[in-house]
Amino acid sequence: MINAGIAPVGVYLTRMKRSAFLLFIPVLASSAAAVHRKQAAPDRWDTATVNSSARSPRPVKWTVLGGDSAREVTSGRTVSITLQAEIAKGWHIYSLTQKAGGPIPLRLYVVGATDVVVRGVVKAPKPERILDQNFGIETELYSGTPRFTIPMGVAGRSPSGTRKFQIGARYQVCSDKMCLPPRTDKLDVAIRIASR
Repeated sequence: MINAGIAPVGVYLTRMKRSAFLLFIPVLASSAAAVHRKQAAPDRWDTATVNSSARSPRPVKWTVLGGDSAREVTSGRTVSITLQAEIAKGWHIYSLTQKAGGPIPLRLYVVGATDVVVRGVVKAPKPERILDQNFGIETELYSGTPRFTIPMGVAGRSPSGTRKFQIGARYQVCSDKMCLPPRTDKLDVAIRIASR
């Protein structure tokens, strides 16, 4: 008796094993290559990261004038803290009052203090106004060693003691040929609050 269209089970399994094996070889080869790429990639990535960070310019250095000592303030009052930016020759940052639509303006703010705030207007030198080729607009900028005096207010009901916090300086630095991405530098500050 002949069964038309029906092959013995062994024939199907043999053909399936061969087909499955043939289909499995490319999958196996590609996954082995992927594993090899994953193992090789970190070395190339780490080298690129180290090299780029070593070459990355840092044309602005911020310092707190008066050193690390805590400034004295009575609760409910204000104490001035002055920051200085040392900007490398050929570079500049943009002013606190830089208009929108161009570079990132300088922003100074308190980080990590609940009862210390910027109270009032930050005193800054008059910015230089120029037509900036990087943005095609008139910009306000600082170069050299500008100083910024920040009035730090302490809440009237603040308990006495020392407060450690940071002042964040968010800015964008450019030369006449290029701009670096905006960055934030944080400076450690301490104040000693005396009760009234």
